[in-house]
Amino acid sequence: MPGQHKYSDLKPLLRAEETAILLGETRSTLYRAIKDGKFPIPVHRIGSRIRIPRRSIERFLAGEVSTTR
Repeated sequence: MPGQHKYSDLKPLLRAEETAILLGETRSTLYRAIKDGKFPIPVHRIGSRIRIPRRSIERFLAGEVSTTR
């Protein structure tokens, strides 16, 4: 139905697995980039879990986020 969203479409924070899919990378590549400090987007750690802001991923994919740190 138009105007309706699934909960997963509205989540402001994404799991690493969801982020990897959106970026077309493997989960292990994403974790490695985060661990090495080479992931160009801020990462939030909640306990042992990693969460990445959906909006930051959308901006990155649109070319609005610089890949240099």
